[in-house]
Amino acid sequence: MTISFGGRRVAAPLRLTVGLLGAAMATAQAQTDNHPDEIVVTGVPHQRAPGELAQSITVVSGDELDRTRAATLGETLATQLGVSSSNFGAGASRPIIRGLAGARVRMLEDGIDSMDAATVSDDHAVTIEPLAADQIEIFRGPTTLLYGSGAVGGVVNTVTTRIPDTAPEDGLEGAVEARGDSVADARGAAVRLDGGAGQFAWHFDAGQRESDDYEIPGFARVGTDFGNAGPDDAYGILPNSAADSDSAAFGASWLVDSGFLGVGVNAFDTLYGIPGEEEEAVRIDLKQRRVDVRGGWDGLAGGIEGVNVRLGVNDYEHVELEGDAIGTRFTNDATEVRVELHHRAVGPWSGAFGIQLGDREFAAVGEEAFVPPVDTSTVGVFVVEDLELDAWQLSLGGRLESQRHEPANGLPVYDDRATSLSLGGVRAFGDGYSFVATLALSERLPVAEELYSDGPHLATGVVQIGDAALGKETAQHLDIGFRGRMELLDWSITAFHTQFDDFIYLADMGAIDAADELPIFAYTHGDAEFDGFEAEVFVTLMEEGANAVDMRLYADYVRGELTSGESLPRLPPLRYGARFEYHNERFLVGLEGTRYDDQGDIAPFEEETEGYFLLDADLRWRLIRRSGPELEVFLNASNLGDEEARKHTSFVKSIAPLPGRNYALGIRSRF
Repeated sequence: MTISFGGRRVAAPLRLTVGLLGAAMATAQAQTDNHPDEIVVTGVPHQRAPGELAQSITVVSGDELDRTRAATLGETLATQLGVSSSNFGAGASRPIIRGLAGARVRMLEDGIDSMDAATVSDDHAVTIEPLAADQIEIFRGPTTLLYGSGAVGGVVNTVTTRIPDTAPEDGLEGAVEARGDSVADARGAAVRLDGGAGQFAWHFDAGQRESDDYEIPGFARVGTDFGNAGPDDAYGILPNSAADSDSAAFGASWLVDSGFLGVGVNAFDTLYGIPGEEEEAVRIDLKQRRVDVRGGWDGLAGGIEGVNVRLGVNDYEHVELEGDAIGTRFTNDATEVRVELHHRAVGPWSGAFGIQLGDREFAAVGEEAFVPPVDTSTVGVFVVEDLELDAWQLSLGGRLESQRHEPANGLPVYDDRATSLSLGGVRAFGDGYSFVATLALSERLPVAEELYSDGPHLATGVVQIGDAALGKETAQHLDIGFRGRMELLDWSITAFHTQFDDFIYLADMGAIDAADELPIFAYTHGDAEFDGFEAEVFVTLMEEGANAVDMRLYADYVRGELTSGESLPRLPPLRYGARFEYHNERFLVGLEGTRYDDQGDIAPFEEETEGYFLLDADLRWRLIRRSGPELEVFLNASNLGDEEARKHTSFVKSIAPLPGRNYALGIRSRF
């Protein structure tokens, strides 16, 4: 389900990709409830319904998450309002929010950073496993100051119960699922168990999936046809697009009346190919081991009524395989801790303040170690306050952050501070209408790869050059929207504008490196503007007893350009679509159509991308039993028209189209 602005659950668009494995990870509430007021956002100091917040927030959970869950976080969220994906084949895809990507969009699991190397390059996978999610929260815009000043694009918070804060009512509950698909002969399975009683609770989940090279509607390389194809041009199958992954997690908590304290461990392994020329085929073999500690206490006496503590410790490594030989080894050992203190209400004011500490030891060793070893330390302090003032609900926030990069090889140390401020408000009117607005000033400090990159990266096929003289970038952001909620109709429209001073981006320099024979891309900066809108209408066309027919209409658009008038690279095009859905307690049938326009607003040396139309469908049959486990059979179909579709946001769009027509069949059971 999706909740956007108006607070009503909306059936979001469906896109299935290679290796799709939707694990049965929804909670019992999400399985059976259809009351949007019971959905809360966890990634804010005081958990609240999305409609009560000035931020642009989407919450994906329950049936909607089951339907859209893909092999990567990027493809799981790629059809949500304002969200696209980087799509680097089947194994790596990172969410892009309102045209902003990389370090500007922070990936969290239960409020702690993913601590992987995905910001270094688009071919590096995000190590958050979608099958573990109970819900996924998408915060758009630079207003989530609890998690870092750099998240000017937004935050994606994956909520799990890997460290439980309650025990199941019946002592044990769980789910199991198995599925396969046609486009890549994907096969996979997942299991989840939650147990405990009294003052003890535990959680276990595990999943495994495998997929072969996926089918495509035509030639892999753009512009190729039977008249000009060479003997090595791939047709019908995208070479080196297979992907395998395994994950497992266990957590346990000690429960008391006023809170909990728990610890969890999880492992994530994946092996996937990077689309490219077969003689230069690269595969990435990635392993992450992570330990998390979480605790929360409320109802305390004194001025501080609640405390939340989060700690994550990470051991990450991936190797880039050229054939069977290791070309480059990346490691990223990281630790992050965040403490939030919730103060008792002072008049109309309520809120939280806290501190966040981070330490990262990154290294790349090998023939194509284009980023030197860098140690990064971060200290941030923040405050977020809510104020009810007559008909207004206001939110104010501030964050001060210090960041230090210490590179090897005698390169200059980077040490600077950033300040971010935000003000948001919701003004309710009669008949279910409300006005929302957000103002924010956010400073972002450059990350290590933007400063120190210097060399070839075979996986992306470019020579990547950083600039150690880069300074902080500053974003001035305005979000204005209207929401309406009536008995059978919800709607929302939001317009946004962001003005960047010294916007940092990776630009194609239009030159070829003589030694490596690869195009040169360099990090540079310039003043820039981003403008766009997001609109959504949800209407119940028919409702008779348990039977209902719903329709959702949606559109989003972003335009980003330098003040000189040049377009910025890899921006998503205008997108619009509709979904029709019939459902009752046992059956759900959905049909979805989405149009992606041509992208002709391109940066220098960038190629235009043709638009495409994707038609998807889904069917669910739920067997509700008076006793024993619940059983559900589902069939999902994507790209029914077998369209050649290439994402303009992808680095490899010219050689790697999206999968062709696909059918996924599966069964899940909950108990």
